[in-house]
Amino acid sequence: MKKTVSLLLLLLVGQFSFSQQNVIANAKRTAQLMIDNYLKKDYENYVNFLYPTEIKYRGGRNKFVMLLKSNDEHSKLINIKTVSQKIIGVSKVYHAGKELHCAISVENKSSGDEGLMILRTTLLAISADQGKTWKFITTVDKTPTQVHKMVPKFNEDLMWDAGSFNVVKK
Repeated sequence: MKKTVSLLLLLLVGQFSFSQQNVIANAKRTAQLMIDNYLKKDYENYVNFLYPTEIKYRGGRNKFVMLLKSNDEHSKLINIKTVSQKIIGVSKVYHAGKELHCAISVENKSSGDEGLMILRTTLLAISADQGKTWKFITTVDKTPTQVHKMVPKFNEDLMWDAGSFNVVKK
């Protein structure tokens, strides 16, 4: 009997670990799709990946798309070009009410007259369907308190890096 219970526990732990990895992989894959849309300047599709309160925070869908396009024009004027954006890490997935949450670390590299600029930031990934689909909140311009207010049942165990910005001189 003890062996049967031990075997069942082992199988459950293995299943949970496998499930957690699948959920993390899907969050990472979805974040990469969002990043790809941003890099292609397909802002209409990029905004589809954002959590509803993030869109509201940005003034609504249309206003945010216009802002992104305006930022592109401004970047051209001051000679800043995006070099790359890549995912550099994904946290553990946390349960938060009926949602799943995790933090995805992203590194953004841009070049300009001053040199190479590196911005490290975090996306808060949120799934309302047990990890099948994900929506995101960018944390770079928000305090933790602001992010917590944007997410109804935020899991307090989830932490993320405040981010950093470095310029590597030419």
